[in-house]
Amino acid sequence: MTAPLTPPDADLQDFPFMPLHVARLRDSDLAAEGDPEGCWYAVLLWAAAWHQLPAGSLPDNDTVLMKLCGLGRDARTFRKHRADALRGFVACDDGRLYHPVIAEQVTSAWGSKLRQRHRSECATLKKRDDRAGIAPKDREARPTFGEWLSLHHPASVPFVSLGTDDAVPRDNASKRQGEGQRQGQGQGDLSSEADASAAAAATPPVEVLPPADPEKVMFDEGIRLLGAAGIPVARARPMLGKWKRDHGAPAVIVALGKAQREGAIDPTSFIEGVLRNGKRRDADGGGWAARPGMEGIEPASLDDDDNRRAVGR
Repeated sequence: MTAPLTPPDADLQDFPFMPLHVARLRDSDLAAEGDPEGCWYAVLLWAAAWHQLPAGSLPDNDTVLMKLCGLGRDARTFRKHRADALRGFVACDDGRLYHPVIAEQVTSAWGSKLRQRHRSECATLKKRDDRAGIAPKDREARPTFGEWLSLHHPASVPFVSLGTDDAVPRDNASKRQGEGQRQGQGQGDLSSEADASAAAAATPPVEVLPPADPEKVMFDEGIRLLGAAGIPVARARPMLGKWKRDHGAPAVIVALGKAQREGAIDPTSFIEGVLRNGKRRDADGGGWAARPGMEGIEPASLDDDDNRRAVGR
């Protein structure tokens, strides 16, 4: 057997979207040779593997795999399509099944997630030092990404490529401190300050992303999800606009996320059912509506059983 293809601590359960290279799938042996029903079960298993632990793997257990395919205990159908459903998966020495293509996407997404964590922790240390008024030269050294990775996620080190990301976000020189240091000092200090500025410029600062625009998120992710179901942009955009008008962007984002997690075969009907169900709850006085500071937060009461009833599943 071979070694696992993804880090043992890889966790993408908070990543609702999995990349799908459409040309690669279209030209694959599975699409060319597989039975259509078996191909559908394969896609379901890819989606399940994305949210398994470790990400990109499946248990080597046919009973569990049947459930992940949506077949319950229909062993006869599963046996008929098992070869297509598991095409490309390989057994590894941790007792689980891995798909090399899914593993590539997992490793990339997991590496991005870890880099973001490293940047956030470095920014937290900087803010703490700023509040304490500690001069840059006296501050605690912040770890490089490689050092941070070795300390917090050593099992991921062989999988994550450091490249040019093995850097520490640096402090930008403080104008007030620079002005205070220049007072009464000679020309020699100016060259030191220039060296410090050059060093700071050589290292890119921590990127602070602006808050996400709920409407942009709704349209971008909605067009992507509906497009995967064969709905063209010309139809998807007006549909999303109508849902936003009737229910609001936060509610539509929640419904899109549920359709993605559930692997809805007909996402249009599924989303409309979730939105109708939520609207009925609001009309009864016990529902959820977006309030200031609560936009985009999914209500706990809108559970999976309600979704299934809403769409007749």
